[in-house]
Amino acid sequence: MRIVMTLLISLLAPLVMAADLTEKDVKHWMEAMPALEKWLDQHEDKLPEENFAGETSLDAMFNKGIEQLKDAGLYNDFSKQVKANGYKNIEQWAEISRRVTMGYMALEMENEQVSLSQLEAQLEQIRQSEGMSAEQKMMMEQMMTTSLMMLRSVENVSKQDKEAVRPYRQQLADQFDESDSGDE
Repeated sequence: MRIVMTLLISLLAPLVMAADLTEKDVKHWMEAMPALEKWLDQHEDKLPEENFAGETSLDAMFNKGIEQLKDAGLYNDFSKQVKANGYKNIEQWAEISRRVTMGYMALEMENEQVSLSQLEAQLEQIRQSEGMSAEQKMMMEQMMTTSLMMLRSVENVSKQDKEAVRPYRQQLADQFDESDSGDE
């Protein structure tokens, strides 16, 4: 399950897609994900432990996830699974996955009261803090940097993508919760 979450996170790379996300895209993605997650779960022992420390962009994380599939010799097999589930290739599936996930996250963040400037200020406080060990400080900085990266990405989600995801918001929440709980 760890690779599923790695791929979902890594799929948030800021790629450009010509058309807006549709409700049909979201529904298709939700129907395809259980089979793709199952395949990834069955093959996760062949993939290296994900280590995205030091990655500064979602694009870099995406590329690393795809490279891990290639390095493990699983790219072609996963490509067959993706095609069997109605996608042209891994990259198309990844783009739809990124947009569905980002649309969902954008909807979730609409009710949050945290702004980009607040997170940046908190990160600076962590960096200036003298009451934490170096290890604690590094861990907190990584968490804050990831949060900032996600917030910046969410700000760029189109209104059309959010509206395509909105009718499926609860189903997506349930699906993401299932993915998270299956990793334990």
